[in-house]
Amino acid sequence: MTAFTSILVATDFSLDGNNAVRRAAQLAHEHGARLKLLHVLDASGCPPLRDWFSPSIDIDLKAAQAQESLRRFAVEIAGRYDVAATAEVTVGEPLDTLLQASARADLLVVGRRGHGRLTSLWLGRTADRLLRTSRRPVLVVRTPLQGSYRRVLVPVDFTATADAVLPLAARLARHGHLQVFHAIDAHLDALLRGTDLPEPVVREARLRQEAGAVARLRRQAARLGLDSTRTGFAVTHGHPVWTTLNHARAFGADLIVAGKQGRSTLGEFLLGSVSRRILAESRCDMLIVPRPRKTPPAPAALPLHPALRLPIA
Repeated sequence: MTAFTSILVATDFSLDGNNAVRRAAQLAHEHGARLKLLHVLDASGCPPLRDWFSPSIDIDLKAAQAQESLRRFAVEIAGRYDVAATAEVTVGEPLDTLLQASARADLLVVGRRGHGRLTSLWLGRTADRLLRTSRRPVLVVRTPLQGSYRRVLVPVDFTATADAVLPLAARLARHGHLQVFHAIDAHLDALLRGTDLPEPVVREARLRQEAGAVARLRRQAARLGLDSTRTGFAVTHGHPVWTTLNHARAFGADLIVAGKQGRSTLGEFLLGSVSRRILAESRCDMLIVPRPRKTPPAPAALPLHPALRLPIA
């Protein structure tokens, strides 16, 4: 998939939730996509107005208020982004409802933080569950809309997931610059520095490894038809989480596009506690793309340098 035709955005009317709505509207305008606004009412969080009222009265009141708020959003979106959005208010468990509704969309857009029960979406196991089980890309919005994405960072790990991530990221970066990034496992580098090899030999080995990784990134981008005039490449040594965060700040990224469920460390970094750390500490929006259901075998490993046993291009 290289474009979105249907976008679902969920809001709880918090600041971040409303930022998500406006970002989704802008993306719908750029991609010519259908847009649906969703607000989920948690029935367990709607006590009756009075003990002698039916519990449904309070839910109906909240639903009417939410529907009116969504209607105002739809009017704003039509005037500002020329997008005719549909709106729905539904009652259910927020996470399950989002997963079910997003099955009919190409993209799910949510705010980074919410209030009330929806806040728990990004705390503990619920965040992991959303990221693991969603079969649609999930865009997590944490910044106010300031136009199209201009600096998009794509960390890749040379698995088949990158083939799905890169074309999608290129479409999102069509008004700006795309940078493809790879974090080289620092374990081998640390081993070399722990030997008696002269520093120039270690430095040459490091440079050779970096050059091989960049060459591989370029070949992958060329095979996928990425625009070479707007695509940059960068590699560094270190842990994929911290190097990604540091490089995103240095690059000035306003969006990180990353795959999940890969076969290497970088492919797995969006799962478990690390996913919460990335979402908590990144300063920009983040698009999480699921691994394709059917993927070809992983590419064969690069040949090893006979003396230093390092990958060579």
